Formats: sequence, structure tokens, C-alpha cells
Amino acid sequence: MTTRRWHGGELRRDRLTGEWSVLAPGRAARPHAPDGDCPFCPGPGEDTPPESWRLPSADGRSWRVRTVPNRYALSDRHEVVIESPHHDWDLAAGTDAEVADVLYGWQQRHIALRETAAQVVIFRNHGPAAGTSLPHPHSQIAGLPVLSPGIRHRLDRYREHHGRRGRTFAADLLAEELRAKTRIVHAGEHAVVFAPFAPAASYELRVLPRRIRADFATVPADELGGVARVLRIALRALRDELADPAYNLIVDTAPSGWEQAPFLAWSLRILPRADVAAGLELATGIPVVTTTPEQAAAALRSKIADPVPAT
Repeated sequence: MTTRRWHGGELRRDRLTGEWSVLAPGRAARPHAPDGDCPFCPGPGEDTPPESWRLPSADGRSWRVRTVPNRYALSDRHEVVIESPHHDWDLAAGTDAEVADVLYGWQQRHIALRETAAQVVIFRNHGPAAGTSLPHPHSQIAGLPVLSPGIRHRLDRYREHHGRRGRTFAADLLAEELRAKTRIVHAGEHAVVFAPFAPAASYELRVLPRRIRADFATVPADELGGVARVLRIALRALRDELADPAYNLIVDTAPSGWEQAPFLAWSLRILPRADVAAGLELATGIPVVTTTPEQAAAALRSKIADPVPAT
């Protein structure tokens, strides 16, 4: 048996699969939707550790986005990204510029955390069913000391595809989806959102930039703004179609040391939590999805003012 001490708990490795599990009993003490003051709202009720980064407001008196260490951390580099000073703000309801500010904050803290991590995970939990403990809009960034099984598997598959085809898997996938059109939800100048052919959840969405880059942190401001717009449109369509569903949003990007890999491409995944894993899924690891991606894409396109896919 392999055990590694980790901030707030342990990493334990399964002898059969070789995969890691995180044991973090301290996470059970984190607050859930307090009745009193919100610790993330500016003002006398604010209660956070000293901030690690901030994007100041235009007048410099306040902030647009700020990050603080997570009090209930999973690792020694685990931060909360407080996405807005407004308690009722959300990515789906924000402006393109506000969403771009959040993505920029993710970039900055990704760069800072990856210096001492094998992998930096950027994720957003929306709604209690997705793991949200506080309603104030926030996301999280955690530096991990090991590569997850998922990223190791993807590294192998992407490298094999690039070696065989001479092109990234992402470039081929994007071209195929744009040709088919049936799973496209919205195609913008800088990024395309589509429902994947074999989804892990009903209404799962992918946001894939048109410009292939391995490293999310290297995306320039104009492209980041275009990705922010497509992301906002996708999340608003999901909110309107599914009555503000719980979801997890994940940034897939190159792990530390792989930022220049020619076979990698960064992207976003949106995984609604409408389906509940039952016996078959738990026994086999194979998801059962009750809405086809073609149905999901058509329903979401109907919620968008200008859904015609661009080529």
C-alpha cells in the first residue's frame, strides 16, 4: 500500500488500479450557505484569509475578481477565486467583460500555482448538487502533487493521435463537429461550444477554441474575450433550458512541464448534474446518459438569439 502525506489529509494509491484517492476529513468542516453575513461579500461581514491576488476595479478602490487561500484546502496550494463582489452575480448572467475577468484570474493563479505542482486543476461548482458550499459566485484552483489518471490517459491518447495523423486530436474533432453541425450549440469567432458525441452526462458541453494551444495560461486577451462570450452564451442557454441546473465546469489544460507539447489543446468542459449514477454506472464506470447530444444541442440552440453555426 502506498500512502503520501498531503496537506490536510493523505493520498492513498490503490494497489490494483494504481490510481490515487484523496482522504481529506478536514473538508467536512467547511461552511454551507451560512444564514448570516457572507464571508465573500465586501463589507463588515467579509471573512477570508489574506488575498493572494486581485483584479482591481476601474477606480482602484475595490476589486472585480480576487483570490484567497482555501481555508479547507485539499493541498498546500488551493485557492478560491471570488468572481465578483456582487453576491447574486453569475457567469451566465454576467457581461462578456466580467466573464473574461474571471478567466483572466484563472490564468494568473494557474501560472502562480503550477510552479510547485504536477497538475493545476481549475474548476467551478455551481449549485449544491455540484458541490457548492457557499452561494457567492466563486471557483477554485488547486495544485496537485501527482498527475490524475484522467490526464495521464489523455496524454497517451493525444500523443498517439498526433503521431499517427500529424495533427492534434482537438483540431480534427473541431473540424468534424463543424462539418456535422448537429451537435454544435454556438460557434463564435474564437471558440465553438458543442455537445460531445459520447457524453459523460446529459447536456454535457465542450468549449473548444479555434486556435489550438496546449496552455490555457498563454491565451491572449482578445481570444480570452471570445472564449468568455461563448462560455456565457452556453451557460445562459443551459440555465434557460434546464432551469438553472447544477453543473461542474472544468478547465482542461497542459499539466506542469507539458505546456509546449504539440499534441495538447486546452478546452473547457461543462458537466450538468442532472443524471444520478446508479448501479450499472458504479459497477462499470460507463455513464448512462438520458438525453442524446443531438437533442441537447438542438434544445440549447433554440435558447440562443443567433444560434446559426459558423464555419
